[in-house]
Amino acid sequence: MRFDAGQAAWKLPTPIRTPAPSRRRGRLPVAAVRPDYELIPMNGNRLSTPGFERPAPVGAVCAVSYRAELQPSTWELLSHLVDPQASVIARSRLTGGRPVDEFEAAGLDDSKWSLESATAAAATLLGEPVRELGRGAIVEALREDTVDLRCEDIIIAVNGRTVETAVHLRAALAGLDSAELTVLRGSGAGRSGTLSKVTITRHPDGAWGIRVVTAGRVLRHGIDARFSLPDDLRGPSLGLACALSVVDAFTGGRLAAGGTVVATGTVDMSGRVGSVGAIEFKARAVRAHPHVRRFVIPAESGADVDNARRVLGGRAEVVAVATLAEAVEVLCGFSWRGRKVTHRSPDRHWVSTAR
Repeated sequence: MRFDAGQAAWKLPTPIRTPAPSRRRGRLPVAAVRPDYELIPMNGNRLSTPGFERPAPVGAVCAVSYRAELQPSTWELLSHLVDPQASVIARSRLTGGRPVDEFEAAGLDDSKWSLESATAAAATLLGEPVRELGRGAIVEALREDTVDLRCEDIIIAVNGRTVETAVHLRAALAGLDSAELTVLRGSGAGRSGTLSKVTITRHPDGAWGIRVVTAGRVLRHGIDARFSLPDDLRGPSLGLACALSVVDAFTGGRLAAGGTVVATGTVDMSGRVGSVGAIEFKARAVRAHPHVRRFVIPAESGADVDNARRVLGGRAEVVAVATLAEAVEVLCGFSWRGRKVTHRSPDRHWVSTAR
């Protein structure tokens, strides 16, 4: 399975012989991980801009991936153990303990969500207003000391005040110490769900202890950018490469002038670049391509930034960025027309402690 990868099959810099894959999948709770050496140009033919005639890009903005066999066969385990570029790790490090099928399905949803958020962030940077629409705030995570609410509950009102998005919920709870929530429970998979009233109270530390996202989110803006992505794509890490490609398309196609740029990272609606996994494996893939000029990664990845620099050893510049605007400024070599990105809500909210 490819994660944040491309359409063609996995390939190494040099050909190797591989036997036919075993039909028997492994039962051990491990995953076999290795780099995917194919770089995926995101600002080329994969991107279409209906109604806008864009120039051909001068350089390539690419995404990079890694390959993970979540249920590896015995041969796959052995081949990864003897390959110095590969690793065998606990499956839970990738899946978070979720079943494999559920994790892969969630990866598809994350890819779509990330792509929409990245395009909206690029639209904001380009000066287009972005409007978020939804049908409530769905509970994605709860603190252990938060009771009565359940994950997957959709909050549609606070004290009788309608809530359409995660931003609306945060605003409705501001200044309150307790609130009566109208919750749609048990909806989905063809079920209409039932309405319930739930009273929640702030914790002593001032937090509500719930993390929410907008249910049925739709983003409205003036940028029409569409990506053609492979069906087996998993994960949200394409966000940064997609956002940079949209900016490149609508600013003359010279963002990567002078050499190939590879990027990995999530991008939320506010333009904040978030951390992703397997950066060391992605750096190994980048190292196999001498034409790569810069490898742009999230600054909040911490030690992974140093690991990427160690792996690349000066073959490409590793640029750690916190925002999309910062990434664009680094690639342009100058301040982004003096613009500041208007702050918009991140995609996921731990509801604020502000009273």
